Amino acid sequence: MDHLALRDVTFIGRLSRKGSHAASTGGPSGITNLMRKHLGLMALGLAVLPSCQEGEILAPDAPIAPENEITEPGVLASGYGIPDAIAVIGEEEFLFAERSGALHHYVGGEVTRIAGIPESRTVDVYGGLLDVSLHPDFEDNRLVYIAYNDAAFGLAVARFEFRDDRARNLEVIYESSDFSIGSRIAWEDASRFFLSFGVGGSPYPSPGPQDLGSDLGKIHRLTADGGIPPDNPLLPGASAPSTIWSYGHRNPQGLHYDAAQQTLYESEHGPMGGDELNIITAGGNYGWPLFSYGLNYDGTPVSDMTEEEAAAVSILPAKFWGPDFRVAPSGLLLVENGSFLLGALNPQHLLRYDPATDETEIVLTRVGRVRDVAQLPSGKLLISVDAGSPNPSRSGRIIELSPAGELP
Repeated sequence: MDHLALRDVTFIGRLSRKGSHAASTGGPSGITNLMRKHLGLMALGLAVLPSCQEGEILAPDAPIAPENEITEPGVLASGYGIPDAIAVIGEEEFLFAERSGALHHYVGGEVTRIAGIPESRTVDVYGGLLDVSLHPDFEDNRLVYIAYNDAAFGLAVARFEFRDDRARNLEVIYESSDFSIGSRIAWEDASRFFLSFGVGGSPYPSPGPQDLGSDLGKIHRLTADGGIPPDNPLLPGASAPSTIWSYGHRNPQGLHYDAAQQTLYESEHGPMGGDELNIITAGGNYGWPLFSYGLNYDGTPVSDMTEEEAAAVSILPAKFWGPDFRVAPSGLLLVENGSFLLGALNPQHLLRYDPATDETEIVLTRVGRVRDVAQLPSGKLLISVDAGSPNPSRSGRIIELSPAGELP
């Protein structure tokens, strides 16, 4: 296993604890209606295609040859496309979601596809089934939550009772008319959860993240049944709280709530560089696309705003990685020593970031495009890895690692 400290190739972000949260209060974006039409979907595919800096990605439903990967060290399940998310039930039991729309149940080496999951849609390789999460009281209520782009190409959250490898009593509790290219669910407690809503944009940013009438580029906070918590922030120009908890995000594909510290952490893709780790506060404006440490895809600056000017109107990231080290972060796990584990889709590594030292370390080099990182009760880790990475013959797979992130 290669270990490499990246002390000289990352930029040091700084934490801003306050800022004014000015944003427009315009109505929902007109792109929604276009997305219902074939030409609109083609345009969307072109717009988001490079938005995640991931390099070449295999289609979510592409047929894959497992190549006996199940016998390789640490591989628990293989033969999949893009396994976007993992939800741990027990030491030898978990669920994992494929972007193509399949949800799977792993128990002691056996994998079963769960019946009754609603249809989800992708645009090119984006969208589809994005996350799976267990309700905090899962042992008692058996409730599972999924985030996906539905048959109308809008982001939805559904919950269901998981019994006998079937989704029973499924209920859609949140629906948007906008398409998400990256969404995660993180639980604050048994009654409230956070939902991220990603947007791309090429070659130039979409204004949606600063539009408080749009769901795009936001982190939403909902009740367990999909309602608006009464203590959600009152945003500029609004007369009542909405689902929006924070705004000015680009494409958040990592979300972790630390219950002990009552702190929400988020990682998001910048454009060409400018990937971020943020500490999320209620009502916070996180600046996209007013300011970025990355560049547009044509190499031009995202804006003319200076860092000092950005700090006056938005919350700067706790950490950013500039164009010299393009991470494209996916999945986010806070481990016992206060470090974060995250996938790096662009260089195809598993990374560890330590806020105490500001060091980013490669834990597993060229393991593939790591989509999610989860932890078993024993402390061992699970990672989900895309098909076609780190070489075209590989299938999507779930890998078990030691607590230190090492292969067996």
